[in-house]
Amino acid sequence: MLQITNLSKSFSDTKVLDDISYTVDLGKLVALLGKNGSGKTTFLKCISNIMNIDSGNINYNGSDFLFLNDKANIFSDLTILNNLKCILRSYNQNLNIDIYNQYLHLLGLKDLENLPLKYFSRGNLQRNKLFIALNLSWDYLLIDEPFTNLDDNAQAVFKDIFIDLKSKNKTIIFSTHNFNYISDICDESIKIKEGGVLRC
Repeated sequence: MLQITNLSKSFSDTKVLDDISYTVDLGKLVALLGKNGSGKTTFLKCISNIMNIDSGNINYNGSDFLFLNDKANIFSDLTILNNLKCILRSYNQNLNIDIYNQYLHLLGLKDLENLPLKYFSRGNLQRNKLFIALNLSWDYLLIDEPFTNLDDNAQAVFKDIFIDLKSKNKTIIFSTHNFNYISDICDESIKIKEGGVLRC
């Protein structure tokens, strides 16, 4: 279980997150909502321990987590495979070629396998971002705007993958501006507003 207790974060005199407490079990899909600038990305960075917090406690109780931001998460001159190998090394994890090939086909990236990532469209970079996550080991995936820049087919594939990961007792907490499209797969949705969290 992820336990967030009394989390607060400010930038100068502006309090973005104000005494937030929240828990989420394994095997959940959680949508993080809020207008631009409300603190969604800050919240994800804080609970990923890559941004210092003012106060509070974040406890994964021994579970592993992975954070992917809204950027491409790539070394742009590399191919899909070589980029992934670099990322796997940084996490001290090994390539599983069966998983690699499975998701390369499922995400429609096979035809792009030998192309440097700098030539990818925004939609294909988004596919590659999820591809990276699927090749890493984690219990909690914290991912910023995974459904942005996707066509209808890719959105449907992403939804199916999220549902499959949930069935494997994985939890995904993800920010989105397109809740109406993905509300049917979510166990919970929370909205960041005026520094606090509201369950929707």
